[in-house]
Amino acid sequence: MLDNHNLKVTQSQGENVGEFGRAYSEKLQTLARGLVSGLYMLIRSVKMYDPDNAVFEKPLLQLQDIVNQIISKEGRLELVGVKDSFYLNNMLVKVDLNSIDNQRYLLGEMRSKDVGGISLNKPVTVPDLKNFIWIFSKEQSATAEEDGLAGRKLLNMKVAKFSRLREKLNRDDLANPDDQKVDRKKYAMTVYARAVFFLSKYLESVQQGKPLNTTKALRLVQDFVDISFEQKTHFLGMTTMKREADYLVYHQVNVCLMSIVFGQELGLTKAQLRDLGYIALFHDAGMSTIPEELATKRGALSADEKAIIQKAPLISIRNILMEKGFSRSTLLRVVTTFEHKADFGTAVRDGRGNIQMIIPKTNLGVFAKIIAICDTFDALTSRRPYREAYGPEVALMLMWTEMRNKFDPELLQVFMRVMAIQPVKVLSRRQQTMSLGGL
Repeated sequence: MLDNHNLKVTQSQGENVGEFGRAYSEKLQTLARGLVSGLYMLIRSVKMYDPDNAVFEKPLLQLQDIVNQIISKEGRLELVGVKDSFYLNNMLVKVDLNSIDNQRYLLGEMRSKDVGGISLNKPVTVPDLKNFIWIFSKEQSATAEEDGLAGRKLLNMKVAKFSRLREKLNRDDLANPDDQKVDRKKYAMTVYARAVFFLSKYLESVQQGKPLNTTKALRLVQDFVDISFEQKTHFLGMTTMKREADYLVYHQVNVCLMSIVFGQELGLTKAQLRDLGYIALFHDAGMSTIPEELATKRGALSADEKAIIQKAPLISIRNILMEKGFSRSTLLRVVTTFEHKADFGTAVRDGRGNIQMIIPKTNLGVFAKIIAICDTFDALTSRRPYREAYGPEVALMLMWTEMRNKFDPELLQVFMRVMAIQPVKVLSRRQQTMSLGGL
């Protein structure tokens, strides 16, 4: 048996497992991602090789270095798997998009061995880590206790049993439902604020003709996706946060949020929601290059002014193409950014000018149709220099009547349900024939 002096697996689950919104630390995030990645590689490899195999030497040394850096910085290390995510010392670990499946695999393997997490407060050694990895070896059928496997005990590191951790989380959710909602709402607000800050910097770079790389925003979008699955009402509530002076920034963040919630209602996967939210977050970036006096002009636009406005989507597309590399994802971004401005169909009107039916023009992508609805709804419900904001019921009625040809009618009906608004019931039949005024 290996002689372990620094590692022990314990049952500690921590008092604050359910807390959200710990102050963000990029350095700790980097270490946390390295920790999760290192555990994934080792646990995956132990299904093929014996832990004493030389193939583990370098990965174990790398993991030892990461663990000891965290302990040096924090004084402790507590990694816990909660639902689909990991938390390191109560901070959500934001893995790279390409690593989401790896994280899911790691969580599954840990839970299959009734391991909910690990904790330690002293530097770890390679033999200690190797004993922990033995828990997941292909020849190991027994589940580990708090101090590891029989014959391969852990001294200063504790393994939290997943079964007990799950019971604790369930009890906490039942005992403190209001506290959980407050914590999650606080975290949602934090992510929203980060997105607004990033968009502000990005639009400034677009105006200077040197757009920033947008891939850093992918983590923010992934956070939005994760939060939306738990707190849809918090999400939709945040879209009312608007500041007229920074309309374009808030508009794009709000469209991103609504698109994710809308897409979730339509049954899109988390990966699809991430792609949808990513595109929506920058869907109108080209408008930042339009002169302010033109973007906020009262009254009708001249032909030349309309031509300038119509160039905005092309500028958004140009910015996408300026980023390094070209992939299928890039093509999807380009096509969706262009298509979301296209009308869904041609309106067939009766003698009174009311729309009787819609003839679809072309086969638009579902992402474009989703963003088009969210984009228009947020624009209508926002105050602009040339008009007041419409109420949500009025905005949806306008979309269902005067603007109906612009949207997929089936998706628009779903959107109404998502927003918990039924404009047809709110307004009388006479009120259902309205004019847009200045949009």
